Formats: sequence, C-alpha cells, structure tokens
Amino acid sequence: MQQADQDNIVQFDELPRLDREKFRLVGLGDDAVDEDTPLDIGKTFVYANADRNQSALVSTPDRSVIEWSSGSRAGFSITDSNSKNATLKTYRYTARQLAPTVEAYGQQLRTRYTFELSGLSDAERNLVEKAIGKYGYNIDRGGSPSDAFWSLIKIFQQHEAVADGKEGVTGNYLATYDGQVY
Repeated sequence: MQQADQDNIVQFDELPRLDREKFRLVGLGDDAVDEDTPLDIGKTFVYANADRNQSALVSTPDRSVIEWSSGSRAGFSITDSNSKNATLKTYRYTARQLAPTVEAYGQQLRTRYTFELSGLSDAERNLVEKAIGKYGYNIDRGGSPSDAFWSLIKIFQQHEAVADGKEGVTGNYLATYDGQVY
C-alpha cells in the first residue's frame, strides 16, 4: 500500500467492536492479519440500519486506512452505503443430543441399520469376498454386472441404507458378513 497520511489511519483495535467483528468473520481479525495477508481484494460487509450508528466505517468515516497490529494496512471505501435495503432474515437452529457418547451413537446406528448377509450362493459369496478384499469388486470397462451382483442388489435394497442425505438407489449400508460388520 502507498504511504498514507497518519491522520488518515485508524488502528484496527481502535475500531468499534461491531466493525472488528465484521472483519473477523471474513478472516481479517487482528490476530489473523500479517504481512502476507492479501488485503487488496474487496470485501462486502452488511450493516443493519440499527447497527450503522455503532460503526466507524459506515456513512462518512473519518479515516480511510486501517492498520492492523502487524503493521499491515488497507484502504477502504464505502459504496452504495445507503442505497441497498434488504430484509434481514433470522434463522434459528437447534441441536439435540442423539446419544451420550460417540460409541453409544455408533451402537444406535449398528442396531438400526445392520443386517446379516447370510444364505448366499457361492457366486454371491465370491463377489462379497472380492468387494471386501484389498482391491474391491470392479466391473471391467464395457462389461456387465453378473447375476450375483444383481441378486446382491436386491438383498441390499430390502434393507434401510444409513441416511446420508443423498437420493437414489445408492447408499451406505451396514452389513454383517462372517461375524464382521462392513
């Protein structure tokens, strides 16, 4: 940045808490800015009308250069500060504990979703052995899935996939095979 008149510089820690928080939210808090931080890219901050009076940057700022404790400086300008009105939406998120521990949650998932792969034909068993092996089960390019593949698909589709937010016929399943959960 070019030399700035000292009277035109505001120290970051002198900014009101509201302004400092706006910078922190975009990774430009005082502890995050050093001499390698790129400061020459535009950032957009939105201030609610009720908050504008608490800001040293909105409306008509006294100074147009911010200096962080690292010595890094950046100029700023306010554009369209009063011309954009938008509805501020407030969202409320809540959380609830699903289990007291990670282990207990894992047990809940195993209880709900695990099914046993048993009574398989030799072809189905061979396919499962390949699938759980080091290289997995692959269908050669241009090849077609075997009858054993399609019959295993039918078995899996009779059970509930672990919810992953994805739609379609694919999914993550928990299956017990030879005493091991996969």
